[in-house]
Amino acid sequence: MTDISFSPTFKHVAWVDNRDRVAASGQNGFNVRFDSIQKDLETLSKVVGAIDAGLKAAGQRPTVERKLTLAPAFVPVEGDPPWSLDPYGVATRKDGTRPNVRGIMNVTLPDGVILRRLRATGRNTSTGTLLVSLLRIPLADSSNLETVVQVSCSGGPFGEPQEVPADRNRVDMGTYRYFIDANVDNAPAGTSFEILSIQISYLGI
Repeated sequence: MTDISFSPTFKHVAWVDNRDRVAASGQNGFNVRFDSIQKDLETLSKVVGAIDAGLKAAGQRPTVERKLTLAPAFVPVEGDPPWSLDPYGVATRKDGTRPNVRGIMNVTLPDGVILRRLRATGRNTSTGTLLVSLLRIPLADSSNLETVVQVSCSGGPFGEPQEVPADRNRVDMGTYRYFIDANVDNAPAGTSFEILSIQISYLGI
């Protein structure tokens, strides 16, 4: 921020009894004096505004994009075959003969931040569908499940992030619980899936 300064232009010249006459015009008249005072006050108002803006800016921390990277430690879901973790912490399809795999994982996000993107990295050697979703559910209403953002992980290596829609991007931990769902559907026998990581980008301080 540039230096802020104020240099008044009004210089008072004292009147002398019995010599100076009160006048509106002229070099020492009221008009000239009050015009100079008015200009000084207008300049001072701008300086005060600049000081106020500077103080507010100094009291705010910059918003930056941060990333929360999660290991894919999915909890099994009743009725679906589970994901399995290999020795390197990679989630894999445990039974290659089963067409479906599913697991969920709770996520604790900083309250009030703005979500930007969801990214899942890994490999899909199948023609089956692998969907990785960030979901939220009201704390007092388990029937109102909502998808915040979803990544479709197609055949081969995957890792492209998906933008979070603006109408669902603000985290509200006082209202919702958030979790990740990783769901494989209609995978042919003998094919494999691997999820290396889940990453959530958000704007925070």
